[in-house]
Amino acid sequence: MDGIEGRKPVGERPLYGRFAWAYDFVVARPAGGSAEHLASMLLSCGASRGSLVLDAGCGTGRYAHGLARFGFRVIGLDRSEALIEQASARSSSATFVCADLLAWHPPEMADAVLCRGVLNDLIADGDRATAFAAFAAWLCPGGVLLADVRDWEATAARYANEPRHERSAGRHGRTLLFSSETTPHAGRRLMRVRERYTGTLHGQAVDDSYEFAMRCWTAGELREQIAAAGFTSLQLRSGSEAGIAPDRILVIAHR
Repeated sequence: MDGIEGRKPVGERPLYGRFAWAYDFVVARPAGGSAEHLASMLLSCGASRGSLVLDAGCGTGRYAHGLARFGFRVIGLDRSEALIEQASARSSSATFVCADLLAWHPPEMADAVLCRGVLNDLIADGDRATAFAAFAAWLCPGGVLLADVRDWEATAARYANEPRHERSAGRHGRTLLFSSETTPHAGRRLMRVRERYTGTLHGQAVDDSYEFAMRCWTAGELREQIAAAGFTSLQLRSGSEAGIAPDRILVIAHR
């Protein structure tokens, strides 16, 4: 495994560090749909208002705050201190913890676990297995996991046609022009991403770049991981069927 494929310190990616203020501009439409859509899915899967939901990889807290406003008790966790700072600055009853989901233990068993997109960042087989084992350990009997991951075939087709993306943002005297170029590599279902950040921070010009890899999923791998973690039931839905981004797979699994 070469250096780009490992779990680099999260602070190295500018979007998770000094450009965390621009995250919601760069990722303007979360792949997992709206908080209202997620709340409806949680209720249909047996969670009730007032139950505890753990948002693993919560980023700037958009889902955590939204679900809190729909009456759920929510703890959001993310291993980026800068993203947790952004999440904590918003107002709702949600609480936030800076932690790595592979090593964290919740203060109490949860009724639901939410994990949207973060599992694509786990490259190593062992890390993937550890994540699903952690989700199962966090949940009460009968609790539900809602996760979405990148479907390999649909994601590869998307970026083969549209490899380059650009976004711009400006806030409180800070500016950012963000660009990314994504290349599929079929060997391990990897998406290699090259990002560039140019703009101004505190009156200083910035020109930075970053490269990393994501690893997509297949339905077969998801079934294997869910079964190995001890979940009792599993539903897999395509993104189009589930009302989320079409290059995703929605995972609904009960403990």
